[in-house]
Amino acid sequence: MRQAGVRGGARRHALLAGALAFGVALAVAAQGTPPVQVDVALDGETYVVRASAQLAVDQRVVWETLTDYERLREFVPGVTRARVLARAGNELTIEQVGVFSVFFVDLPVQVRLAVQHTPYSLVVARMAPGPVDTGGSTLRSFTGRYGLTPIRVLDRSGVRLDYDARFELAQPLPPLVGSLFGVGAVRRTMREQFEAMLREIERRHAYLAERGG
Repeated sequence: MRQAGVRGGARRHALLAGALAFGVALAVAAQGTPPVQVDVALDGETYVVRASAQLAVDQRVVWETLTDYERLREFVPGVTRARVLARAGNELTIEQVGVFSVFFVDLPVQVRLAVQHTPYSLVVARMAPGPVDTGGSTLRSFTGRYGLTPIRVLDRSGVRLDYDARFELAQPLPPLVGSLFGVGAVRRTMREQFEAMLREIERRHAYLAERGG
């Protein structure tokens, strides 16, 4: 009888866990957050990031949000300042300052980037030479790209947004964090930043829809 009671209790806990998981899924769907895939791996000392999402929004809205560098600090966590230092057609030089949170450690981020635009489909960035106003760069290397691909989402025009990046830290993570925990922490931070970008895209899309734009 006791075993039956234990099994019954286990089933009840499993059902409760399933109900909670389903409730969380419904809450996420209700908020309109697009499904997100974020993968992070460590190749030697280089972090390799791949993220993607599908959005039922206009491609121009996605593009204008991604390239709104001066306002990144308003909607991307960890960015305290981003500014365009130079612009020549579709080639830009950008300086970005902020923090990259890894568990209990806030790593300062100071980087200057050379950015190439291919409107409205591709943004490619790489580290640029030159000092940052607040000091030297905290990254040893960085390359990244956003790709925008027109697709059909929910029977309407949409965009597949892909983000790929490779970067090395100028200083390794503290030994207490370790490589395994470091990858998990980087994945969590990258997901938070990517999802924040998606929420801003959705917000701008909804605003334009309300105005009939």
